Amino acid sequence: MPNDDLKAHAASNQDFYALLDIQPAATETEIRRAYRRTALKYHPDKIQNPTAADIDKFHFLQIAYDVLSDTSVRQLYDNAREARQRKQREREMMGAAKRKMREDLEARERAGAAEMGGAGIKQGVKRSWAMDGDEDAEERLQREIDRIAEDGRRRRREAEEKARKAFEDEQKKIQQQEEEARRAADRSSQRVDRSKEGGGAQVPELERAVKVRWVREGRGLELDIEQLAVLFKSFGKIENTFALKDKRQRIGENKEKKTVATGVVVFTSIVSAHTAVLDSEKKLRQHAGQDGEWGLIESVFWASGTQPDLGPDISSKPDPAEPAPAPPGPSADTSSRSSKPSFNFQGLKTAPPSDKAPSFGSFASASAAAAAPSAASFNPSTKSPAAPSLQEVMMMRLKNAQREKERKALEEELIREDEAADAAEAATPKGA
Repeated sequence: MPNDDLKAHAASNQDFYALLDIQPAATETEIRRAYRRTALKYHPDKIQNPTAADIDKFHFLQIAYDVLSDTSVRQLYDNAREARQRKQREREMMGAAKRKMREDLEARERAGAAEMGGAGIKQGVKRSWAMDGDEDAEERLQREIDRIAEDGRRRRREAEEKARKAFEDEQKKIQQQEEEARRAADRSSQRVDRSKEGGGAQVPELERAVKVRWVREGRGLELDIEQLAVLFKSFGKIENTFALKDKRQRIGENKEKKTVATGVVVFTSIVSAHTAVLDSEKKLRQHAGQDGEWGLIESVFWASGTQPDLGPDISSKPDPAEPAPAPPGPSADTSSRSSKPSFNFQGLKTAPPSDKAPSFGSFASASAAAAAPSAASFNPSTKSPAAPSLQEVMMMRLKNAQREKERKALEEELIREDEAADAAEAATPKGA
């Protein structure tokens, strides 16, 4: 199911945990086991004469499994579910206060009726002062109810205003950071010799390359490096593409052994490789199970095994689109998971020259390197590799910040929609 549809289902009022009969803290294995067990009861092919209710129940089970299996979408669903439960508790507390006020009013009415009976006043005759007292009590009750409702609306408006102000402040902060980054890049471009600083094609090919894996069976036989170049040219200019040796691996839930192909796409800029790793995650979710070329690809990740180090002042989260590149088995391509490269931003600090080889390995094992001659350019040289330029680092930082901002904006939008719906429900006039 496309990721956008899953995010829409994350705002559903359906309790997916209750539907699968699991706890909210259930693990992915428990979710998969509960889905399989429950789906057998409602699968149209497993029961005789399935009803429309059975088919709808099976459809909801599939949606529940898709939502809870995706970590990011499950987090959105949990946040929305917790907000709904919190609002329900607030409504119940308000209802309890209203019931108590009504019980107090009825108790006062019974006490007044008893006093009138003891004084010899006939119960069947309604005195005007007694009627006025009842009307005053009803009016006080209604005023108290209106006051509580107005107080709830005021609190919601204050919370919405606070959230809106926080969002605007965050936007301004990001804009200021972008502006400062541009000014810093402009100042550095005037003071620093870019030919000595590095960046662009001077960054080692290993740091500008991404690996692409797909199953070379069925339609996967038609996918080659030329088509990879066409698919990935939207992320930036490509310098080279080549294929590594195919391997037999066990993949999928059934651990079925299949032939897995690996292609390498080398960009002319590390920024383009960074964009390819981040944006391909969304493309893979959108085209999962479809007939296009993106539907054939299993994963896209950094060829070096780790994303670039953008500096100590940016605590970016691990890239979700970066899977563990090493497949199981003794023939795994372990050389691609080298230690994280240590970037030296020349021009910003002074460091003595080093004659040691850079800390990264080749793309594949010795046999794979012999099968792909173009991979020989990835072997380390005796000279220290050039680091990404300051402008490239700033652009990658901004890309990470933009991704985090989009995630937070989606969560806040779901919360605001839930609060707006609750406010509209509370504003509807009810009987006393």
